[in-house]
Amino acid sequence: MTQKIISKPSGLIHSIQIPIGVIFLQCVTFVLLYSVWILPEIASWRNTSLVTGAVLGLYVSYQYRFLLLSKQALPIWLIGILFLWASFHLLFLSQNPVVQLIEFKGIWKRAFLASIFALGLGLSIANNMERINRWAWPLIYLGLLMPTLIYLLKWMLTFYGESIFGSQSIPAFLRVYPGSQPFYVPKTDYVVFCLPTLAVALGQILTLLQERHVKWGQLLVYGASIVAVSFVFYGQNIKNGFVYEALLFILFLLLMVWATKKSWTLIKVGIITTILIGVGFVGQKHIQQNDSWATFAADSKIAVQLDRYQEWKFNGEKGYPINGFGKTVSITNYERIAWGIAGMDLFQDNLLGYGLIENSFGPLVNKKWPESSIRLTHAHSGWLDLALGLGLPGVTLVLTALTLALVRTRNLTAPWKNLGRWVLLSTLLLWCTTEVSNNGNFDPLLFWIILSASVALRANRQLK
Repeated sequence: MTQKIISKPSGLIHSIQIPIGVIFLQCVTFVLLYSVWILPEIASWRNTSLVTGAVLGLYVSYQYRFLLLSKQALPIWLIGILFLWASFHLLFLSQNPVVQLIEFKGIWKRAFLASIFALGLGLSIANNMERINRWAWPLIYLGLLMPTLIYLLKWMLTFYGESIFGSQSIPAFLRVYPGSQPFYVPKTDYVVFCLPTLAVALGQILTLLQERHVKWGQLLVYGASIVAVSFVFYGQNIKNGFVYEALLFILFLLLMVWATKKSWTLIKVGIITTILIGVGFVGQKHIQQNDSWATFAADSKIAVQLDRYQEWKFNGEKGYPINGFGKTVSITNYERIAWGIAGMDLFQDNLLGYGLIENSFGPLVNKKWPESSIRLTHAHSGWLDLALGLGLPGVTLVLTALTLALVRTRNLTAPWKNLGRWVLLSTLLLWCTTEVSNNGNFDPLLFWIILSASVALRANRQLK
């Protein structure tokens, strides 16, 4: 097949070398940002990391600005158009301009900084791989692991800290909490920041098992990462986290069968079996502590009858209906399903969007059903909440950019292919049934789309 090179004089291409210190600082800044992104009460650390990353990103993006004129950069331009759509919506289509302006100065500003950061980091990695190969990936993967490692530290100190350190009390910010507290991290945040780590680990294991010689050290790291993330989901009792994990494992096994075909060995079977046993054990414990799995079908039959059972409108203020077993429905099962159906109806009536990233479902429900509770907020489906907020144009831009960025990863090599492909796959999944369309999770969504797309923009790479 005829190949062509991105239009740029070859001499100039090779003369563009970002200083190693700048790239190292970009990677370290990512580690810091990903470590604190979900931690409450230290927003200054997150904001400082975003600003630092964005400043470095502007410098790098300017150096490789010609790459943004290629068709390979389309996902990046689509996200740029998304910011223009958000601005247009605020000026001309807003149904709640006061709150939307607050979001524009908060959520959208951070999302813009995160996008610039991701663009610069991706371009630095793509065009300097040979120079940074030894240390860039370990740093990026360390960053991915940090939310999980921090949770494990906090869990250990919460339940065993006093026995380890005696009567000395453990600081509040080093504890895990089951509900709202000053230092409480919501379950959804752990899904957003830990599931991609598990997904990337699966991708790396898939790559390693296709090599002739087994790299036991790397397999141990990635296998332990999977078990660690599974423990986070178990410790926080995150049902959708386990569902997405199961789906990713199914995909992993299918790809493994397709990739290895007749080259299965006892070592490969043993490695996969060990991981499955470890994760399966944690998953079994999770199912045992959640009765809602057993009543899911019965609760669903009640939830789909919106007009007959209208308790979903009141956020628990008027109790909940009885399922076919003669028991009160699981609140999680009933509300999530009912809200999802109601949200899809509202989307059809509001194709241009209400305007808010964080809370468009509640106001739209109140508008259509005035008797409903004012405490309603999310539909508890990230993509649906995003569609209600940004409208059909906005959610189409995001999903198209994500899909194109995912396609672009086919031209990459491991580990960067696995970073882009598996992070985006996990992101696509977790935004389906998780209330992630909120104050802290929209910027990581755009960050990963831009990073994955920009890593594929390599100046001296031949494009098909």
